[in-house]
Order: sequence, then structure tokens, then C-alpha cells
Amino acid sequence: MESKRLGRGLDHLMKDLGQQDAAPDRAEEPPQGGTVAVDLVDANPYQPRQGMDASQLEGLKASLREHGVLQPIIVRRVGDRFEVVVGERRLRAAREVGMEEVPAVVRDVPDDRMLEIALIENLQREDLDAIEKAQSFRVYLAETGLTQEEASKRLGLDRSTIANMIRLLELPEEVQGLVRHGMVAMGHARALLALEDGKRQVALAERVAREGLSVRQVERLVGAFTPSRRRRTPGHKKSAEVRSLEARLREALGTKVTVEEGAKAGTGRIVIEFYSHEDLERLLEVLG
Repeated sequence: MESKRLGRGLDHLMKDLGQQDAAPDRAEEPPQGGTVAVDLVDANPYQPRQGMDASQLEGLKASLREHGVLQPIIVRRVGDRFEVVVGERRLRAAREVGMEEVPAVVRDVPDDRMLEIALIENLQREDLDAIEKAQSFRVYLAETGLTQEEASKRLGLDRSTIANMIRLLELPEEVQGLVRHGMVAMGHARALLALEDGKRQVALAERVAREGLSVRQVERLVGAFTPSRRRRTPGHKKSAEVRSLEARLREALGTKVTVEEGAKAGTGRIVIEFYSHEDLERLLEVLG
């Protein structure tokens, strides 16, 4: 399942900041009559995007040459300089076409909001690749000290979405590189996580890139390497009741849950997966 767009929008966050800045002791007027010198604005240090689409940047530059910057960028003051909060692509395009000033609005934005806004701006307006998303979520959790559950509520996402994205960072660097370049899709990457052998993960990912394997094909190949004790007896199908129970448990716990029926009627076991110490602590709290 692909990651959902973030539920809380930029408008909501910036409205909050605007209300904060309306206080007389915190409000700041935009410098130089509503513009700021391009050379005085630095990039957002929390920007999760590591690159920008060249064709989109060229289109933006062409628009700036013809119409100028129609929507002000948002910046925060840092000493004698500024950092861009929203509008990094506009700032870069303006710099590359030789503009000396751009329209700007100054906001008082704390570090945790800088990271949150950058994350939301990119996920809502121009999708990051899956690895950039995973890295940005991990940094967000580390910088804010939030649990995945708390972050999911603040960002308007399912907790499982954040957990599944962060799990991609467990893959070898070679596999992550293929994902970043679009040669291995998110579905393939998630299937590869079931393999415990990193070399096999790399080899299978390279096959995906080379042969164009489907996600279903990858899942079958991964299953061939899975220890037999973790697979059901061939031909055995789970009952509708068991499948329904698995779905309810997955939704309640926010992680993968497998219900394995025993040989004797009414017996079996429940396998609850976790992907980090933090994830385990969260599950213990839920189950406690």
C-alpha cells in the first residue's frame, strides 16, 4: 500500500503560525517593504528532498522570467540572515534567473515546525521518492521526540504508514538506491523486507530492475526462501473468520499480524511483528 498524503495541510499549519505572529510582541514586518534579498536567504536545514526535478525547475524559471514571483516565500529570521520555510523551489529558481529580491513573509517558526512544514510541503505538492520519505519520517521522529503513534495523529497519517516507510531503511544501500531511482517500486521493497539475508535482498532487487518482475512474482520468490516452519501447509486455506480476525488485529495494533491455525480445532498462535525497539514498546503499551 502506498503512503497516503499527509492529512494536515500547509494552510492549516501556516494559519497557526500566522495567528501566533499576530501577537504584538512577536509580529515582524517583512523586510524591505515585502521583499528579501535572495543572497540573505539560506535553505531549510530540515529539507528532506535531496534533489529537484530539472524539468519542473526549468518550467518554474520560465514562469518567473515572464511573470515574476507571484506568491511570496515564507522565511524565518536567523540572526542577520533568513532561512526559507516554504518556497524553496521558488527561491532556487529566482536565484538561477538572477533575481536579486523576492517577495517574502517573515514568520517565527521553531525548529520542529520547520521540519514538519518541509515534510508536508513535499509530500503534498511534489512526492518524494520512497527512501526520502522514509528518511524524513525518521528524522522527524528523532528531532521531535514523538512516538510513531503521536506523529501519526499530528500529521494525520495511519501509524502503520509511518512504520512501513521507516522499515525501508532496513534494506541494504544497494536496494535503497534502486528504489530511489525508480527501478524497484515500494511494493517490491516491502516484499523484500521478509528476507533476512541482505545478499539475497540485493540479488532479488537487481532481478526486479533487470527483468521487470511484478510484486506478486517477488512475493513468490521471497516465499521460496522463507523457512518452512513459517509457511502454511500447501493447499491449506485460512477460513474467512481467521482472515477477518487478522485484519481486525492489524488495524488495532498498527502492524502485521498473522494468525496460524493449529492442527487441533480451536488451537493456533498469533504472530505480531515489530520493527524496532520503539515499535515493541508501543505494542507492549497497547497490549498492556
